[in-house]
Amino acid sequence: MKDILQRVKDFQYTSLEYADISDISDSQVCVNNNHGLFLYSKSEGKATIDWGTSSKEEFFHGLEEAIAIISLDKSIKKIYIEFIPEDYVSEMENRGFIIVSEWVDFWNNDLNTIGVEQPNSLVIRRINENEYKEASEITKSCKGYSRGFRGESPQWIREWNESENSCIFIAEMNKKIIGICCVNLYGFESEKGIVLWLREIAVNPNYHSQKVGLNLAVHGINWGKENGAVRSFLACDAENKYAIKLYEGLGYKRKLNRGQINMEKIIEV
Repeated sequence: MKDILQRVKDFQYTSLEYADISDISDSQVCVNNNHGLFLYSKSEGKATIDWGTSSKEEFFHGLEEAIAIISLDKSIKKIYIEFIPEDYVSEMENRGFIIVSEWVDFWNNDLNTIGVEQPNSLVIRRINENEYKEASEITKSCKGYSRGFRGESPQWIREWNESENSCIFIAEMNKKIIGICCVNLYGFESEKGIVLWLREIAVNPNYHSQKVGLNLAVHGINWGKENGAVRSFLACDAENKYAIKLYEGLGYKRKLNRGQINMEKIIEV
């Protein structure tokens, strides 16, 4: 798979620009020719395609081949594909795909230490190893609150928390975990300074509108600043109005261009 990953990154357009070998370890190669490279992984009746091509024509040629192969597996009911270029969307829709999420970028280039009123019963701290499963369930309880979000597995929670320059904070109320915040630091060699990536915030729906997400975000931002971050990045679905309002209130500004467009197609039986 290492050679496959290198080849797909050599294409002009690819969904795997920032991927590593672990991201495709369970994938199968379905197209590998002059038109491009298409891989897919299968989970719960859905095939997720990763791809690389050098032109729009090659993309759609390769996609047709990939769909034909994937459709032979009758257990697959949906095909999902990320990082669709904006000028491909119309033709994708003509082929039965719909936009299921669009992650737009937000940047805060002037991080300040932020204070916020925190309910007395709310505790925010680092996650413990024995809490990965419970934290995973928190994320899954938020399925559907943002387009395309289905939650994270305990393995993902573990890998994120134990990765270099990453950590997870949890919000706890009455000794019960009710929210999590996943953060990461990168850009250590950049002239613009270290970046705090506010990767994900999830709060048990029963505790929405109680400023739990706000307190988690502020805690993550202050942690980043304490560890040298001077700016911060996050991605949010374009239709997640409540989250966008929260982030803009903390000084994040949306980039004007279209975001990461993700599309899905139901396979007709």
